[in-house]
Amino acid sequence: MTNGFNQSQTVLHRYRVGDQLILEKLSNRYHILSLKRDTVLGLLATLFILLLYFYGQRRATSWLLLSLITNIVLFIVAVGIDVQFKNPNVILIFSILAGFFALSSLLFVLGRTLQMRLTFFATLTSTALTMGIMSIVLLLTHNNGVHFETMAYVTQVPATLFIAQTIIGVLGAVMDEAADIVAGLFGMHRENAQRHFKEYWHAGMSIGRDIMGTLINVLFMIFIAETMPMVILMLRNGNNWPYILEMVMNLGILQTVVSGIGIVLAVPVTSAIVAFFLQRKVAKI
Repeated sequence: MTNGFNQSQTVLHRYRVGDQLILEKLSNRYHILSLKRDTVLGLLATLFILLLYFYGQRRATSWLLLSLITNIVLFIVAVGIDVQFKNPNVILIFSILAGFFALSSLLFVLGRTLQMRLTFFATLTSTALTMGIMSIVLLLTHNNGVHFETMAYVTQVPATLFIAQTIIGVLGAVMDEAADIVAGLFGMHRENAQRHFKEYWHAGMSIGRDIMGTLINVLFMIFIAETMPMVILMLRNGNNWPYILEMVMNLGILQTVVSGIGIVLAVPVTSAIVAFFLQRKVAKI
């Protein structure tokens, strides 16, 4: 077989003797589709599972893997529904998916406990408030300066697909933070149940402040990692930074800012919810 490629290898890749390839037969001729990567992915997945079992408890790791598999299945079902119907309500589909994501993740990991219910409630509340703020701002500004049309490979309305994408992103960031705050406050409750609202509130705010900056920086680094190839390609083709920021990084920056707002909001929301319910437990006792 002959392998033609360009020097940059942006579209056509260079293959070497010994590479395993996926081929496609067209009119009695074979065409190279891509490298066969399942061996590498399989080894990495196996290493990931082994490390989980090595560093964590066997039962907890099993539930974690089950929640991961469940979320993958839910995502495939949601995408399948979105693709099969002609004019689906994308925001509704992926909002329901976000709720199932949070429920399955927390239910498998934390079990049917009060801690799980409060984390779930705080996550959904913070995510809903964040998306409400984003929707109001976009409505008041008439989407001025937001280029939804720059989304790649979109065959649906870009704006609704971006909102659905943002819902999932905000949920992940908020759930991580809410789970940490709830776990910390429940630890306080186990040490001394005779605490009042202010103690839980201040402790939750303190925990949130400690992890808030790290989570926002993680989101920013994920965004930079995703856009870096395209930014380098645009710079090599003579584009300037203002154009790149507007046409390549525009939606990523918006999504990072919205997720950052969700992380900040999750701190007082989660602290207040958990403090209220734990104080009521003390009052009942």
